[in-house]
Amino acid sequence: METSTRIPIPGTYNFRDVGGLPAVGGRVREGVLFRSDGLHRLGNEGRAQLRRLGVGRVIDLRDENEAAVMPDDLDGLDVEVLRLPVFEGSGASQGARGISLDALYHRIVTQHTSVVVGALREIAGASERSVVVHCTAGKDRTGVVVALALSAVGVHRDAVIEDYARTEANLAGEWLEQMVALIGENGIPDTPELRVLMGGSPPEAIEGMLYTVERTHGSTREYLLAAGLALHELAALEGLLITD
Repeated sequence: METSTRIPIPGTYNFRDVGGLPAVGGRVREGVLFRSDGLHRLGNEGRAQLRRLGVGRVIDLRDENEAAVMPDDLDGLDVEVLRLPVFEGSGASQGARGISLDALYHRIVTQHTSVVVGALREIAGASERSVVVHCTAGKDRTGVVVALALSAVGVHRDAVIEDYARTEANLAGEWLEQMVALIGENGIPDTPELRVLMGGSPPEAIEGMLYTVERTHGSTREYLLAAGLALHELAALEGLLITD
């Protein structure tokens, strides 16, 4: 199954173009929608690469504290930054509370539907400007928003799930070790459960999220319409992302 491939943007570990994924009406258009972990360490070369990719809109799903500690390094770029915090506290910061990925994703799609719809609305309205959706890891909040966007426009379910699952390999190693050390400074112990929460992307987690949406609304499209996304916005999203 074809999945998005990491683009080695300096300062990132999980920057990917979802273009090329197979869909009912064709394939996802390349160079339109990117997903990423944090953009706080781009540097001159990283910013230059975003400029070459034509990025004009950045959707930041992090909370205020995360954004203040690790502000996006976008100085000098002609980009529109939209702050749409999904919840107060990243998935990693929930580690001390013992929350699971399943519970976290259920919370996003049931308690934060307005933000999810807002993110998809901003993607649909990007026109000729490429969009980057990101959070801290590019895994949980970004993973749910991107999975819903792809599912809504007819991307094959297996491709949506495998694209999400690809994240774990990108975050393994340096990124994960740095994050474990960082939150360890706040007294959160290093456990296997915490490492899954921070860096894991098991297929069953995103599959469970899609099942929750479909069980309650019948389909991702109906879920989004019920949550406030207009039919013309859904059509615009499909027109933007899908090419024959």
